[in-house]
Amino acid sequence: MESTVVVLGTFAVGLVLLIKGSDLFIEAAARVAKGFGVSEFLIALVLASVATTLPEVTVSALAALRGSSDIALGNAIGSALANIALILGVASMILPLDVDETSWKHSVFLVAITAYVSLLMLDGTIGRLDGLSLILIYLGFLYYLYRKHMSLEPIEAERGNPKRDVLILFGSGLLVVVGAKLVVNSAVEIARAAGISEVVIGLTLVSIGTSLPEFTNAVMAALKRLPNISVGNIIGADILDILMVIGIASLIRPIKVDPEILHRTVPLTLLVMLILTFSLKRNNRVGRKTGLVFLSLYALFLYLSFSG
Repeated sequence: MESTVVVLGTFAVGLVLLIKGSDLFIEAAARVAKGFGVSEFLIALVLASVATTLPEVTVSALAALRGSSDIALGNAIGSALANIALILGVASMILPLDVDETSWKHSVFLVAITAYVSLLMLDGTIGRLDGLSLILIYLGFLYYLYRKHMSLEPIEAERGNPKRDVLILFGSGLLVVVGAKLVVNSAVEIARAAGISEVVIGLTLVSIGTSLPEFTNAVMAALKRLPNISVGNIIGADILDILMVIGIASLIRPIKVDPEILHRTVPLTLLVMLILTFSLKRNNRVGRKTGLVFLSLYALFLYLSFSG
């Protein structure tokens, strides 16, 4: 009885941290965008995505050090798929996501780097030089964004203190990550106590749980009518997953590619990325119809995973 109370209490605390942290996170991201004179989409693409994805990068690096670098590949590709098909699917059902005109170009970049990684997989291994190339591509991407869009000085003093807001953004991002970890761990304990199988727990609670920070932020941003943050965070997180998560893990230890990832998960991930790109190019929007397509494809992915 006591252990049940502790688990339920942990779940409640995690949920509070998740919701409150996400609320602070979204507001800080919007203030940072105004303070530095750039769009909310770009702030979400870079700072917000780093804040929510950094723990995944760390976990993948530690997994590689323990000799389990192949886990990083499945986590990176699976998270990229869930971020678009599940998270943007849900967010766009809440509110059609109208975004900046430049968003489709970043989506094209996401498709290109995912296609590049799929080519690296064809020989069955992602080696250290492959990983180094992915990291260099990400650094080049950041440099391009900095030269084209970013300013280190706030453009108007009355817009607040952007540097302080950056710290708030990362601090609230940490709250979201800690809250997500508490929610997932306690939910797994509750599911096990209820007799739910490990397979179901792994395919649902754990896999979705790794994307819970992005999920919460995207939904909260949609509810606050800040669609640029929803879409920018997801595209930025996927770029990080593909380039940095895989890059760092393979640099530490070459990754042996699971054929199921190459032949099933990667093609489906590329498909949803192409649909996203087409939708953004056509009308700078992820609408409810597109969201429904995303959710249907994610349901198909879960069905194929269950059916083996």
